Amino acid sequence: MNAIKGMNVEEVRRMAGQLREAAEEITRIEQELTSGLEGVDWTGPDADRFRGQWSGEMIPALHQIMSAVNDLGDSAERNAAEQEATSTT
Repeated sequence: MNAIKGMNVEEVRRMAGQLREAAEEITRIEQELTSGLEGVDWTGPDADRFRGQWSGEMIPALHQIMSAVNDLGDSAERNAAEQEATSTT
């Protein structure tokens, strides 16, 4: 029985692309929600608290997730390139 070591480079590259697309989608969603919140006719302490929570907690958390997902895509791409280089030598 033959054991396979390494990876299917094309599948990992496809996954890397999907991760980068997901990071872009997170950014797009954050921007849409921020824009929508700015357009809502809502004033008062609850509105201030909600907007503060959005800008102070949620946006930074979404940016952190987006960055981590993007970094994971970059890592997958690097791993695919390294596997390809190893396989061709």
